[in-house]
Amino acid sequence: MKPSGIFYVLGMASIVLSAINFLSGKSKQSAETQRDGLFTGHWAPTFFILGKVLEDREAKGEEKPLHL
Repeated sequence: MKPSGIFYVLGMASIVLSAINFLSGKSKQSAETQRDGLFTGHWAPTFFILGKVLEDREAKGEEKPLHL
């Protein structure tokens, strides 16, 4: 699997994990679990953006590491 694919999978996994945490916190009336779910959900855009950047670099054929 390409590195961009790994980041896309991580983005989807964070959405699923976020939904599970949020919904399980709702049934137990646990505000902390709901906050954990929301926090985990904020990771998804970062993973998707990094996946897109890597996908663009792969399409160009660039093998160099990212310099931030």
